[in-house]
Amino acid sequence: MRDRPASDLFLVSWVVLFLELACIRWFPSHVMFLTFFTNTVLLAAFVGMSVGCLVARRPGRLLNQTPYLLAAAVAAGLLCDQFSDQFNLYFAVGNQANPDVVYFGTETAAVHEPPFTIPIEVVGGLFFLLVGAVMVGPGQELGRAFNRVPGRTAAYSANLLGSLLGIGMFAACSYLRLPPPVWFGLVAVALAYLLFRPDPDAPAAPRPGPVVPAVCLGLTVLMTVFTAGFFPGKGGRETTWSPYYRIDYYPRNLFINTNLISQQLMEPLDSPAVATYALPYLFQRDLAGPDGKAWPEFKRVLIIGAGSGNDVARACRWLPKDARIDAVEIDPVIQKLGEQHHPDEPFQDPRVRVFLNDGRNFLRDAPDREYDLVVFALIDSLVLQSGYSNLRLESYLFTRESFRDVRRVLKPTGVYAVYNFLRQGWIACRIRDQLRAEFGADPVALTVPPTAAVPLDDPLYKTGGFVNFFAGSPEVVGPIRDAFRDPATRYWYPWKVGIRPDSAARFGPAAPPEPPRSYGEFVDGANNPVRPEWLGLRLAAVQEPGGMRQATDDWPFLYTRTPAVPTLTWRGVALTLVLSVLLWFGFGGHRALGAEAGTAPEWGAMGRSFFLGAGFMLVETKAIVEMALLFGGTWMVNTVVIAAILVMSLAGNLYAGLVKPARLEPYYVGLFVALGVVLAVPVSTFLGLNPTLQVVGVCALVFAPVAFAGVIFATTFRRTAQPDRVFGANIAGALVGGLSENASVLLGFQYLLCVAVGFYLLSAVLGNRRLPAGAAPDRV
Repeated sequence: MRDRPASDLFLVSWVVLFLELACIRWFPSHVMFLTFFTNTVLLAAFVGMSVGCLVARRPGRLLNQTPYLLAAAVAAGLLCDQFSDQFNLYFAVGNQANPDVVYFGTETAAVHEPPFTIPIEVVGGLFFLLVGAVMVGPGQELGRAFNRVPGRTAAYSANLLGSLLGIGMFAACSYLRLPPPVWFGLVAVALAYLLFRPDPDAPAAPRPGPVVPAVCLGLTVLMTVFTAGFFPGKGGRETTWSPYYRIDYYPRNLFINTNLISQQLMEPLDSPAVATYALPYLFQRDLAGPDGKAWPEFKRVLIIGAGSGNDVARACRWLPKDARIDAVEIDPVIQKLGEQHHPDEPFQDPRVRVFLNDGRNFLRDAPDREYDLVVFALIDSLVLQSGYSNLRLESYLFTRESFRDVRRVLKPTGVYAVYNFLRQGWIACRIRDQLRAEFGADPVALTVPPTAAVPLDDPLYKTGGFVNFFAGSPEVVGPIRDAFRDPATRYWYPWKVGIRPDSAARFGPAAPPEPPRSYGEFVDGANNPVRPEWLGLRLAAVQEPGGMRQATDDWPFLYTRTPAVPTLTWRGVALTLVLSVLLWFGFGGHRALGAEAGTAPEWGAMGRSFFLGAGFMLVETKAIVEMALLFGGTWMVNTVVIAAILVMSLAGNLYAGLVKPARLEPYYVGLFVALGVVLAVPVSTFLGLNPTLQVVGVCALVFAPVAFAGVIFATTFRRTAQPDRVFGANIAGALVGGLSENASVLLGFQYLLCVAVGFYLLSAVLGNRRLPAGAAPDRV
């Protein structure tokens, strides 16, 4: 890349990818509930890049508008952030009163029933347009840079290398926890360089005055400073940027928000807790068995979702001095906040070992029969695993295979405790069904507030929706059922107070005569005194799910009621397509390929590239989710997988440039064979193998289709005289592939590849499968 055109393409490719990643991180952290729809930002970036590439031949430089559009988009995001408390009441994410998909933290509008609501599709649509418009200018620069590089292999290599640098630098920013002003500052510098130098396609054309664009770029960076964490925000907020979300910590009340949604509260041991953290330890103390205690003393405890330390603190209070507590938390910033600020300092206890890891990955590597107690502690990440799929960060923790792993790591007398605010009765019914299937015994459930039953259609969010499950062997859950054999029996749990090992909780038909002992004076959010009381817990009969599909590693959608594309998703897909057309016409795409274009488009090559992009997007999505399953859903695993795919694409491009395939049929055969193998061999086949064999086998399985598809696209790209249009069509196909990913809710991820096969078949019948006679040789 010693020549100027290739260097320009390298720089523009870096800008495009780095700006795309910055938008994916920044906007969902400032726009209420967009955190559940980060793929909206990803797809908007695809549309903008595609439109930009396809209008590369039109007169006028759209990059001149980018500083204004970027400033407007960031200003809109900042406005949403400043009024997030008000918007929380009015933003409606589907029908959370009776949803087909549950999004934790979005039920405020359903609870308060305001006079009107703003559908999240409207909000998402606005930012789809803004982000898409921002990306059109850089996309046009990308298309023009492609056209200036005479060798297609060299051009595509420069693009891939620039993209690799972009993802590598953004990964470094995430690792170092650098805030948004750094991200957007780097983008602003690069955009300023591209804007204020002479236009390579029109050196004599007047350049824009530097003052106003520079002011807009500087204003953009300045606006991101307000929520960067350099100084306390509203309510004394201290902001830190973890690799997963923006984390707002409020020292005054020890509260943590992630991406504007309430995530957790650090609750001192002697303060009124909002959850029944102490229940497993009280049951261990009070359940009677034939020879004394029904459950042996807990000495080895695993807590997944340790967060800021509430569950860890309770374990430290109740467990003996020779106990060991393994605390697993995926987000390093949340764990660090707990280490620094939790009043009880649970992470400083020598019995505690902290593991910053994906919970499912930790479970898989844990030894058999290791733990007396495993706790899934209020696990709800409130964020997607990546922008490529609808999986949430915790999705693989609530599958049957995950519960099977829990059973494996438990001792024969071990107890599994799962508790959370589940929002809907059918989620509780699904969890109960899965626990029963894997443990061979019906789990017991207790709710707060106490109820006799959890119906399938119970809107738990209206009453708090807190459900405790206890699972294990029949010898583990049997004593709980025995204790509640008399219908009048309750377990009198001290409520709205701290709980100590000598607290007077007990089984019986009547509450103790004296109120629970309080260890201080406390007030609620309205500054009213908190009055201790007894909570009469009882077994809740969880309704049979009636054939509801269980969550598995192939279909890990705990929060989706049925295996069907949700109504909210259909509306989102339709809106995405409509807004994409608006962006296309708004930036003159119809003229860029019409009679005004001058050169007739290579429709065959563009059609092939379009369907190659759609298929490739699905293959990439499956690679990301499968690697997350095997190696953990951490941000680093996602980054490595995407980088590996770019490297495989680069290798395919260099191979195509070196070998110069005259026919594509052998590579299509290899592609379909590789896809067939992936369909026939699930990645779970490699579980339990030698670690080296597992990595080699999984990578060969996952990346083989990427290799063949990379050669096919690189060869198609090498043959074209219109790289801007062919590349733009490829990105447009990625948009369609991204929308098609929603079929995973219907098909599961294994058979999602059937859709990719369909796209690749369509690509095979379009374009030239043979190099045209007299085609110019490619210069690498």
